[in-house]
Amino acid sequence: MTPIRVSAPTRIADLGGWTDTWFAGHGVVCHLAVWPGVEVTLSPCDGPAGVEVRLRNFEREWHWTPGTPPQVCPDPLIGACLDETEIPDGAWLLDVGSAVPPGASMGTSASVCVAVLAALDRLRRVALDPAGLALRAHAVETRRLGQQSGIQDQWAAAAGGINLITMDAYPHARCESLAVADDTRRALEAQLLVVLLARGHDSSAVHELVVRQLADAGPDDPRLEVLRRCARDGAEALRAGDLRNYGATLTRNTEAQAALHPSLVNDEARAIMQAVAGADSLGVKVNGAGGVGGSITVLAASAGARARLAARVTGACPGARVLEVALAPSQCRPRA
Repeated sequence: MTPIRVSAPTRIADLGGWTDTWFAGHGVVCHLAVWPGVEVTLSPCDGPAGVEVRLRNFEREWHWTPGTPPQVCPDPLIGACLDETEIPDGAWLLDVGSAVPPGASMGTSASVCVAVLAALDRLRRVALDPAGLALRAHAVETRRLGQQSGIQDQWAAAAGGINLITMDAYPHARCESLAVADDTRRALEAQLLVVLLARGHDSSAVHELVVRQLADAGPDDPRLEVLRRCARDGAEALRAGDLRNYGATLTRNTEAQAALHPSLVNDEARAIMQAVAGADSLGVKVNGAGGVGGSITVLAASAGARARLAARVTGACPGARVLEVALAPSQCRPRA
């Protein structure tokens, strides 16, 4: 058979993050799904029955046999995806890789989960549905593995596009693919600057502290309301093609993250934010929940300003590097 190949995008500029969680109860998130993402290939192979797993980013290989508990696998997320699916008899090779390094805070684990589940669905000739795929991937991480996870990363990986996600009651949500003008999309691609910090992201004890505080405060905590407002404002700015206001919203959201806990915007991130400050930058967003390591999205004022900012970042922050990104197309129909 022909090898099955599936790609799932990652996400950046996640306005409203932290509101798409169980403790927020309801939330709004606006993000950009981008390439590079995660690439998965599934093909028959010679060898013992089961699945030979090859993770290129970690230079690791291991063998999975049906019935193996995910928690004892070298990579529990992959094990949980395999255990979730009725895999046809035979020997299979599952190859997983990405140009996004581990710990980039771009939702890569959700993209891995979505891409692997999608490849296994194609193997079984099951129709792919973005909403169902996002829900299943989220359930794999939260229910099967007991991990903390908002819902937006799975939606970005499954649906692609520029999205406004409204979560009325965790984990159920509606995903609206924003109708963004072609010239606005082109400007975004020319002006977006994604900077990978020298250190990979680490979900530290700070995250657990913030979760406990927000859970105790309840879903209508004013700090969560500010984040929800950022998502709505960002979506409105993108619809209007107003990148200046969109950039200002990115910065406002980063400040709202820091209000949850100062350590969510780490020292290296602050150094980069200082390096890009000025007329060349329209705004900056710490990608993901924040904390140690990760990445930052900067919206430059122009393509020329982007080049100047990239040079400024690499000169001022040794170890940081620029990741070239492109907007991923949407798999969902835009709403009127």
